[in-house]
Amino acid sequence: MPDWMRDPPPARRTLGTRLADGMAALPGAGWLRRRWWAWQRRQRLYQRFPNTVKIGAMLVSFVVILVMVMLAYGLYGQV
Repeated sequence: MPDWMRDPPPARRTLGTRLADGMAALPGAGWLRRRWWAWQRRQRLYQRFPNTVKIGAMLVSFVVILVMVMLAYGLYGQV
């Protein structure tokens, strides 16, 4: 194997890498990153209470459809 394949040159630092390094150097960046990771790992409400969320979604969709039908009925009733 050629030398460049056995010992490749290091990867070039892209603009995104430079920006990420700059943002990581700001005060409070570590705390913010850890809070973001905790937020992403949290258990969502629909995962903890799936049946309750399904019933709530059904009621909300019923109300939205009812309002849309009443709005259409009111608009056609004006003619």
